[in-house]
Amino acid sequence: MTHLAAAQSLRAALVADAARVEADGVSRGDLKPLVEAGLYGLYAPPELGGSSDAAEQRQVAELLAGSGQDVWFLWFQHSPVLRMTATTANEGLRDRYLSGLANGELMGGVSYSHLRNDKPGILAVRDGEDFLLTGRQPWVTGWGINDLIVVGAVVPDSDEIVFGLIPSGDGPGVASAGLLELAAMNGTVTHSVLYDAHRLPADHVLNVLPRKDFLAIDALSNANVQPSTFGIALAALDLMEGETGDVLRERVLDVRARAYHLLDEVPGHEQIEERLALRAQALLLGIDCATALLTESGGKGMGLGHPAQRLLRAASFQVIHSQATGIRAATLAALRA
Repeated sequence: MTHLAAAQSLRAALVADAARVEADGVSRGDLKPLVEAGLYGLYAPPELGGSSDAAEQRQVAELLAGSGQDVWFLWFQHSPVLRMTATTANEGLRDRYLSGLANGELMGGVSYSHLRNDKPGILAVRDGEDFLLTGRQPWVTGWGINDLIVVGAVVPDSDEIVFGLIPSGDGPGVASAGLLELAAMNGTVTHSVLYDAHRLPADHVLNVLPRKDFLAIDALSNANVQPSTFGIALAALDLMEGETGDVLRERVLDVRARAYHLLDEVPGHEQIEERLALRAQALLLGIDCATALLTESGGKGMGLGHPAQRLLRAASFQVIHSQATGIRAATLAALRA
């Protein structure tokens, strides 16, 4: 069975559980079907069961985001942990964790969104070959549910960034500052996390690179539309009837075709302004599609568990998801236009 077929087989159950999961929070049990279907290894090396087909990867991401938004986000955050572990030069770390991450026995999350800020929230001070991490990460999804977290921190004396693999959950020098109550994606078990001289051992360092290099790579990657944006928009349209849904679908598919053409056919460092403009268009179209569904649904669509309300909140989350300065500026420009 392909990864896409496996995702399709889970779709009905994810849709049926979406309201409950948002209200109660994602559990390991909610993620188990994705593990059993092999989807936690989608981005693993092919020899470990992963897919090298970018189109299939995008289709799976669209489908999961449109079906169960909170489950999708924990699954989504596993992928950078898997890919960074697969490509690290730290052979011992790779040998210890890669297989478990690829088969889903180990689940991963991330703690480095703060690096996109002018003043990153976590600093790493060298202590021999180790690093001591201190600061606050405002958002860590799946805290205590995932097994491992990739943490990123700025090394102040060199303006480098160190990425390391640490346990997920409270421990020596690291603790939750509280579960966050979110207007959207409230079931993702997202915490603010405090680091207080938390030791990152040298043998758990994934990579160290200049901060400017990370920011450049991150900006290029995030200039492109996230497949989840299209998945949420199309999920809303699938629930609609009549001309409005047809018109919006045509627009979504047009933007998607142009965005994916850039991903597949154009070098990643080229046509950045167009990529940003397409991402902005997709974000606003996602809001439009969910708003159209809410309008068509009428008063019943205001229930927190109703698909229209949930998809509208999920579409609003996409607006801030992995958003740096360039994306924010492009989205605001699209709104002004």
